[in-house]
Amino acid sequence: MSVPDYNAGLSSFNTDLKKALPAERIKTFTSTAGTGAAATEAMALTGLLATDTILAVTQKTKGANNLPLLGYTTQANNALTCVWSATVGAGAVVVVTVLR
Repeated sequence: MSVPDYNAGLSSFNTDLKKALPAERIKTFTSTAGTGAAATEAMALTGLLATDTILAVTQKTKGANNLPLLGYTTQANNALTCVWSATVGAGAVVVVTVLR
């Protein structure tokens, strides 16, 4: 019994993906540190557009209350509203990756 080669075709898949999603269309923005005054906070992300397609939102730095990021809601120019389970505390930073 032979072991399947799961890497076969990976090179062509990556090439096709690069053609479909050129690197210049993928943008990443890092927020300024939030004030942490509520469980839902509009994070400042200079350069983010309301028309960008969000691919990922991750928490780079937890706020003072050490809570995980649950998600996001409203997207606007230069801002994204992020949601935590409770008041996050000052200092939270998020990173947003988009397709433009």
